[in-house]
Amino acid sequence: MDLLQESATFPSITMDIEVVADMLLLKLYSVVDIARALNMHSHLRKLELFVRYSEGNCCFGKQAAEMLKFAFYQAENVIEEYEFFTPRNQLLFPNSKSLKVCGFSSCRLNPFAYRIRMFLKIRKLVKELDNIGKYRKFAMKVIGYGGFASPHRARGLTHTRASLRYAGVVGRDIDRDIVVEMLLKSGNEATLFVFPIVGVGGIGKTTLAKLVYNDPRIVSHFQLCLWVHVSRAFKIKNLLEQIVNSVREDLCDNLDVNELQNLVREALYEKKYLIVLDDVWNEDPVKWDELKKLLMVSDCGSKIVVTTQNEAVALVMGSVPAYCLKSLSSEDCLSLFLIKAFELGQEVLYPNLVGIASDIVQKCEGNPLLSMIVGSSLHMETEEWEWNGVKNHVMWNSNQNDKILPALRVSYGRLPSNLKVCLAYCSIFPKGCFIEIDKLIQLWVAEGLVSKSNESEDLEHIGIQYFQELLSRSFFQDVEEYRSVSTSICKLHDLVHDLALSAAGVEFCTVNSHMQNISDEVRHVAFSDYDLSGKELPASLVNNQGLRTISFSVNGVRPMSMMFVEKCIARFMQLRVLDISYSCFTELPSSVGELKYLRYLDVSANGSIKELPDSINKLLSLQTLRVSHCPQFEGLPKDIGNLIILRHLHITTKQACFPDKAIGCLSSLRSLYIHSCNNLVSLSEGLQHLTSLRTLAIIGCPRLTFFPSAMKHLTSLENLLIVDCEELTLLEWQDIEGLRMLRSLVIGGLPELESKDVQCLENLHMLVLAGIPQLVTLPRWLEGASATLQYLRVERCPNFAALPKWLENLTALEKLEISKCRKSFPLPEGMSCLTNLKVLRID
Repeated sequence: MDLLQESATFPSITMDIEVVADMLLLKLYSVVDIARALNMHSHLRKLELFVRYSEGNCCFGKQAAEMLKFAFYQAENVIEEYEFFTPRNQLLFPNSKSLKVCGFSSCRLNPFAYRIRMFLKIRKLVKELDNIGKYRKFAMKVIGYGGFASPHRARGLTHTRASLRYAGVVGRDIDRDIVVEMLLKSGNEATLFVFPIVGVGGIGKTTLAKLVYNDPRIVSHFQLCLWVHVSRAFKIKNLLEQIVNSVREDLCDNLDVNELQNLVREALYEKKYLIVLDDVWNEDPVKWDELKKLLMVSDCGSKIVVTTQNEAVALVMGSVPAYCLKSLSSEDCLSLFLIKAFELGQEVLYPNLVGIASDIVQKCEGNPLLSMIVGSSLHMETEEWEWNGVKNHVMWNSNQNDKILPALRVSYGRLPSNLKVCLAYCSIFPKGCFIEIDKLIQLWVAEGLVSKSNESEDLEHIGIQYFQELLSRSFFQDVEEYRSVSTSICKLHDLVHDLALSAAGVEFCTVNSHMQNISDEVRHVAFSDYDLSGKELPASLVNNQGLRTISFSVNGVRPMSMMFVEKCIARFMQLRVLDISYSCFTELPSSVGELKYLRYLDVSANGSIKELPDSINKLLSLQTLRVSHCPQFEGLPKDIGNLIILRHLHITTKQACFPDKAIGCLSSLRSLYIHSCNNLVSLSEGLQHLTSLRTLAIIGCPRLTFFPSAMKHLTSLENLLIVDCEELTLLEWQDIEGLRMLRSLVIGGLPELESKDVQCLENLHMLVLAGIPQLVTLPRWLEGASATLQYLRVERCPNFAALPKWLENLTALEKLEISKCRKSFPLPEGMSCLTNLKVLRID
């Protein structure tokens, strides 16, 4: 009964005993390995006993919550101390095979002192575990109320879920026809026609707007259709950039407002257009009037659709009464639920489960997003007690006064602990923003949220599995693969962001100018609109010795001086993540080298910084270094090769070539992004040593003319991006054996795509071709991927005029998109052979 009562609350991950216990066990597996490596047998036995008795059916009482959390940080500290020592040992003794071989010989690291320090740390941890053991209970947990059954699940996902069926759009045909009819009517020529769509979160406003936007009647009626994502910040410059980049074949960066205004007027002048402004929150009529004036340069008959949750926004912006989007019918919600819960056609095998689903859907109150999320949580579950556990969950009747809907609480509760923590971490991003997927996974790894059960596993691959699992459960949405051909992005729905914020608890904090008191328990800080002009840290944050993360989550809010960064480094020596991108100071303080636990450092998009201090080479725990989009950056420090566990490097440099030793020593690299290097003539032959490299991106390097022969050694390469390298041709690329493992290939802005016959693309899953004026049809070498290619996109290729007849051979193709290609053309007759094709989009 106690457990039932406890599940009626919604504790944050930091106070959820089950989650903290799982995460502690996950860390203890590594501590056990460390104790064994250091021959600390007395501690090893006690650690193993605690782990053994805590797995399985063990749970902990409420009194243990804080103790578990404290022990978790102690265990993490042991692991990080060990991990910091290991690369230093390898640098001093490069021929040694392990820490046990040479780690305790006489050297300037004073290994004896290190061993004593580790002994004391592990002994302190063992004493804490002894105390925690008194609060351990051995009883079966209540099935259906607390997620998965075994704490051992913390070591990773128990299985890889199958891809969920594409839900499509259900039950919005009448709504679509009403809105289309309104937009096709002639309006008052003297005013701009603005049609608001209003509804609660998750009800389907954006989905309806997309239906209307892609409707053939709309496409044929308007000369120009544009989609603009607005979200929380109604910034005119950002909106103008989206409009301009939607129209132009070449992307515009770093233009001022006046230049953008002129380009918008040029793009819209005397055209009948439709613009969708999606997810608007701005209630300020002055800001709206400023944008409206810029848009009133078109032919009469232009229309604007606005989606918003806020009726006040509709009153400010609308020229006609808002269309209030209602809930879906129970039948339609059930249909969405079953699509997510079952594989195609399998629901007929389980009529009892369909009956239970019907009852669950009633609790979702006609909200399609909630129906899909709860349905996703039961995917691949066929036991009736599992479904009844969801149907009868106490959260449905919870009277907690907050914004988290019961359906989200129930679905969140069914996540394994590792995914709960990863989802909660997403609260560090601003609501409504696009999230770079690679960056998110790198942050998860840097924060120690991703773990592997054996040495052969790759942390980033596991992180991708975590992301895919959360995506399959509908917690992420709006995934755009290689948006602007350089990175893939996603979003959290506002309702899910509220859930993540609630789950994150007191250890996560967004600091703004109105905040007076910041808890001592805060570990992750994102500065929002905090005033940094005074270069001072918030007084209540200054003495926080345990801070792990500092990031600046909102564009335009960044440290403007090195002094602020110096103070952060001096105060917060435990930092794992320091994201100071988009700043404008000229140098990074040399004291940054003292952050020995730092794993993630981002100083990208700094227009002033010229170099990194030599002390950067002391950051032996660093996994990710981002110094891209820094036009004044001269180059990496000469001893950058000391960062032997660096996994991700993003760089912009003035160098004509990379020193072989600088790149070649970074043998742990998983991704290398070379961005906007205007002087780069050749890549380093040191690439041959990057045998673990999974992603290579070369973007905006106009003087680069050829690939080095070392490319043939990149046998692990899975993702290759070559964009805006005007002098680079691919005539000899079939000789690069590294391409044989390629799963995704992005090519943009190259002068030539033709090559000799290519037979090494048999693993290719995705191809994006963008901004290639010479491209008339698909390159013949693509046939080499006929059995594997699933996604094909062609965009901004003005002379693209035909899909080849052999397209029918791409039998695995699931998604085909052709965008911003001026010429129209018929589809080949063999399209019917593409039986796996789910999405065909041509605009």
